Amino acid sequence: MNASHETSETACNDWKPRRVGVIGAGAMGVGLAAMLGSETPVTIVARNPRAAESIRRNGAVVTGGVGASSRPRVVSSIAELGDAGPLSAIFVATKTTAIDAVARELAPVLDALGDGPPSPFVVSFQNGIEPGRHLIERLRDPRVLRMVLNYGARTEPDGRVRIVHQHPPHSIGCLRPEYLPVCRKLAALLSDCGLQTETTEDIEPLVWRKGLINAAVNPVAALTDASVGEVLDSPARAIVEKLLAEGLAVAGAEGIELGPDAEASLWRAIEAARAHTPSMVEDIRQGRESEVGQLNRQVIAHAKRVGVQTPSHETVAALIDAFDWRVFQRSSGVTTKRTA
Repeated sequence: MNASHETSETACNDWKPRRVGVIGAGAMGVGLAAMLGSETPVTIVARNPRAAESIRRNGAVVTGGVGASSRPRVVSSIAELGDAGPLSAIFVATKTTAIDAVARELAPVLDALGDGPPSPFVVSFQNGIEPGRHLIERLRDPRVLRMVLNYGARTEPDGRVRIVHQHPPHSIGCLRPEYLPVCRKLAALLSDCGLQTETTEDIEPLVWRKGLINAAVNPVAALTDASVGEVLDSPARAIVEKLLAEGLAVAGAEGIELGPDAEASLWRAIEAARAHTPSMVEDIRQGRESEVGQLNRQVIAHAKRVGVQTPSHETVAALIDAFDWRVFQRSSGVTTKRTA
């Protein structure tokens, strides 16, 4: 072990979460700010003026499986995150479609936002198989931690966040072992806030488990405009079954150990989420870009590397891509002619 790693490990052992930032003011971001704010000062980036005004007026409030509220400082840009003081950690709670934009804005100011080496750590509080690695690549910085979250939430009309299902524990991990002390301290902080979290030395199997579930269920729910339970009780369940089977084959070929009787375990998790309506459903309803790129497209990319066929993922991804293409057409001002 070289001297720089020894210094890094010592600094990580001494690290404490004094003030944290949250990027993203959707259901996951506001709920996180509500919970964290009960234990430590929080600054949240809310680009949407209505969301920002709601948080300023009513605070960040979460109900359901966890009850918490706080008054985070609200800013409109990542560059302003440090206005109330330097940060120990920054949680990225945006959609994975925003990773590139977040990284472009965060990379130039990341070191300046920290409260001293080795801070700030960036925590991917997101769905998908590769968002943590993508943040590392785009930030050109290894100080990225990854969480796997076993709960779903939605924003109510009054701005409060409601947790609609939760199956703890949640998990936090990293790719560099010297960062494990930081993971443990963040896990303790999150647990104290009501979000029971454990540190894992190998986050990849958990990332894949959650990613395969989301890739099997979310796009089917979006295409049928349905909750998880409605999908499972409909003929579309057969598509979920094919998507999950293909995903498990890819994980197996990649050498990802998902535990004993992985398929049955994943089905139990899917059945437990019957009341949940995936956020991709609302993305399609509202004409927003979906997260298919971090779900099915990632399964497809891994499948190609290991020589596994994934026809169901390719078909479903293409259908969701058609919705995303329409979003791009509208945002770019391009119109297409329809023929009779």
